[in-house]
This record gives sequence, structure tokens and C-alpha cells, in this order.
Amino acid sequence: MFRLKQWGLLSLLTFLPVIAMGQTGYAVLDNFFSQVKGFQAEFTQTVFDENFREVQKSSGKMALMRPGNFRWSYVTPYEQLIVGDGKEIWIYDVDLEQVTVKSQQDALDETPAQLLSSDKPIVDHFSVVELGMRSDLAWYELRPLEEENAFMAIRLGFNGETLTQMELQDGLGNRTLFQYRAVEINPKFSADVFNFSPPEGVDVIGRE
Repeated sequence: MFRLKQWGLLSLLTFLPVIAMGQTGYAVLDNFFSQVKGFQAEFTQTVFDENFREVQKSSGKMALMRPGNFRWSYVTPYEQLIVGDGKEIWIYDVDLEQVTVKSQQDALDETPAQLLSSDKPIVDHFSVVELGMRSDLAWYELRPLEEENAFMAIRLGFNGETLTQMELQDGLGNRTLFQYRAVEINPKFSADVFNFSPPEGVDVIGRE
């Protein structure tokens, strides 16, 4: 059982490649994402309930390289590492000394990321609305065209052409806000960033 809100994270991890494929008509989206092959940042993740009360807050560092490679390292309030190597997703809970592994496709099938990882243009799945400026950021909202989805909207906040905030809203009104800082676009990653080997002595769940 994951202790963090995984669907929001996995949606984000597959979101960058899909945007790059779509023609939304909004230059800031097309121009930014069409150039993104890799993304690295420090992040703060805050979960709010339907009354916009904060119920969970965490922070750490993330790295992503298309297609399908990512490393998501939570530092606070407890250590957790999530690594996707294109075939499998590894979730390492440091305090529990436990690693969960499953196929990357199976993991995405359990989240809205299944929709977001499609190779069809984004306009086939979402309506896109320009929300204007808020807190010195240019905001855009994406709403699924199909009614039966686990989430209602994705909102993206840009400082110039740099994505600095992302908000996910589910069908119950809960919101997950990602805030990014120290953003690097297309950095050079070392060969082992997106590889994971379970530490000796930990329990591994999901692999015989």
C-alpha cells in the first residue's frame, strides 16, 4: 500500500510526452513541451481536501527523461524513492525497508496516466482553456473530454515558458499542487539515474 498519492505523481510523469505530441493552439504550451526531452527540479507537493484544507505536504527532487524514464525522490516527511526505467516501476520505502515493483504499464493502468500516455494529440482527450494570469503565472486548464475519469482538471502555471506549478483536481474535489523550483530543462543525466537495484536485506514485493 503506497503512503503517497501515487496517481497524481504518475499522471505527471507521463504528462510531458503527451503534451509535446499535441497541437493545442497555445504557443506557450507547444513551444515549451516540444523542446522538453528531460526535466529536473526540486518540488513541493501539497494535497488539499474538497474544502481546500491542507491534508498532506511533502517535498523532494525529481528527474524525467523521455520516453518513460523518471526518478522521484521524496525527502520529507519521510524518505521514498520511485524509479521508472521504461519497463518497471520501483517504489522504495526507506523506513519500511520495503521495495514494491510492478510493470510500468500495469502501474499506469491503475491511474489517469493511462489516458495521458496515449500517442494521440492532446486535443483528442482534453479541452484546453487559457485562464490568464494568477500570482504572476500564466495558467492553462485541461479538462478530459470523456466524463468517466478519476480527475476533473489539470491546471498548468508557467513563468514565461517554464512550468513552475501544476495542479490536479479529482472527482471528489481534492487537489494536488506541485510547485517546482531550480528547474533544469534537458540536463545531462548520468547513466544510473533511472536504474534501481533493491538494497541488500530489504523486502521486495511484486517479483518472485
